[in-house]
Amino acid sequence: MNSDNSIILNINNVCLSYGERHVLCHIKECLRSTDFVVLSGPNGGGKTTLLRLIAGLLPPTRGKIERKPHVVVGYLPQYRHIDRQFPTTVADIVLSGLACRKRLWQPFSAAHRQQVAQVLEQFELEGLAQRPIAELSGGQWQRTLLARAFVSAPDLLLLDEPETHLDEPSRTKLYAMLAEQNHQRAIVVVSHDNHMFPQVPDCRIWHVEDGSVTERGPIC
Repeated sequence: MNSDNSIILNINNVCLSYGERHVLCHIKECLRSTDFVVLSGPNGGGKTTLLRLIAGLLPPTRGKIERKPHVVVGYLPQYRHIDRQFPTTVADIVLSGLACRKRLWQPFSAAHRQQVAQVLEQFELEGLAQRPIAELSGGQWQRTLLARAFVSAPDLLLLDEPETHLDEPSRTKLYAMLAEQNHQRAIVVVSHDNHMFPQVPDCRIWHVEDGSVTERGPIC
């Protein structure tokens, strides 16, 4: 890693290809501890792929992504890529977001469950804690996934289209929450409309298109 202690993640000449198809080529970027980055660009341009690389869910074909030791990541995947038929509850989904805060063989503690209760209240889900996820509306399910991403108080929060299925009051609350959270952690958001995000000082725009990432001025 770079000697700059504020850097929590370094993307070093990263490429990703599927056979002959080059999705991302020679990406060089870094994230600092309180960066707010919006990934913009057209559908199919590689925004979600880049986010998944940063999350460690995909290995690069070339280059490497170096993460500062002990960095905890909270991740919100795209809504449409998740099977909601699994027989589990809202509380259990959110609790699973704390797996990174314990050893593999350790059970979840009372303190973990208290953290879940707090974040359920934060996202106005406390009344749905024992609701099977298959019975949730689109907005309730999206707030459940957001709560799961937030519950571990991560150092790096990765959100793929977090506004999906949220009504206007929920969106407004989310934007305010992200602005506040950015004082404590780095945030990377995939969005089709970066103007919708709150006024964040030094917000960075990474425009992802045609396999490359171009950094643009702060417009959110």
